[in-house]
Amino acid sequence: MATIEILEAYDWYEFQKEGLGLQFLDDLEHFYNILLDNPLTFSYYEKPVRDGKLKRFPYTIAYDLIDDNIVIYSVYMSRQNPSGKRTG
Repeated sequence: MATIEILEAYDWYEFQKEGLGLQFLDDLEHFYNILLDNPLTFSYYEKPVRDGKLKRFPYTIAYDLIDDNIVIYSVYMSRQNPSGKRTG
């Protein structure tokens, strides 16, 4: 599901202004790099799911640590109803 959310966000930002979708992806990549360096950086949303926010864009990433893997459940627009966030 997260992949679909990312593609939809990219398309929406590109529609608003050419190049903005790429900036969104850059912000997301920066988040992923932080996550890969230290997956415990971000706090729990609802155990065992953690979440962190992008720096520039109003998105929250919900993820879990399963063994040595980081599982991304949702790339969620923070301004939406939080009950819609996917957590598994």
